[in-house]
Amino acid sequence: MKRTRPPVAAAALLGLALFTTACGITVESQPRSVSARIPDALQPDASTTTLPSPNLEQVEIFLARSNGDRMQLAKVTRDIDPDGTVNTILAQVLAGPNLEEQEEEYVSPFIEGSTIIGTILNGTLLEIHLDSLDGFPQDDSTSNRLAYAMLVCTATELIIGAEIQLVKILVDREGDLIPVNIPVSDGDATEEGAPVYCANYASFDPRYREIEPD
Repeated sequence: MKRTRPPVAAAALLGLALFTTACGITVESQPRSVSARIPDALQPDASTTTLPSPNLEQVEIFLARSNGDRMQLAKVTRDIDPDGTVNTILAQVLAGPNLEEQEEEYVSPFIEGSTIIGTILNGTLLEIHLDSLDGFPQDDSTSNRLAYAMLVCTATELIIGAEIQLVKILVDREGDLIPVNIPVSDGDATEEGAPVYCANYASFDPRYREIEPD
């Protein structure tokens, strides 16, 4: 996997201007957006996507579902009112399953309490800025790792039009953005503030589940 340059200091990012819609995502030495945009040319063609309304767009996110004795990531489709950024897609992850999805036994470890306040795309590294971690399970548990897996893997695997490979999460602390030490389920423990891959949550992904011998 490619390595990306670390983003600039969080305090500097807050003062930078937003991209216009026409600019899309621009890869530069200095990230300039607090709402990472999806290039119009890379968004799904309306002729190949069935939409229930001309004002809505279908996107995919990860929730979770029980598979025997373990929880696994499971894709669901949502109809959203798009604004051309990844923020509205990732916000669907924090919202958890709707009533229909609950009836189909989709679940989420998230509770109300965390809001995405910004995103910055620097090459293939996406920064996600949260107002708090209150919506995440507050313990060193499988549920806590599953919550991060849903957010990270939705960003890297399911957002069309943005080539995201790594995710870094920062949380607002009295006006400063502080990098989070993201817990992982697979691979080495991350260093303070280091980005993670979806592969760091392979045990939640049915594609990587080991075939048990007969």
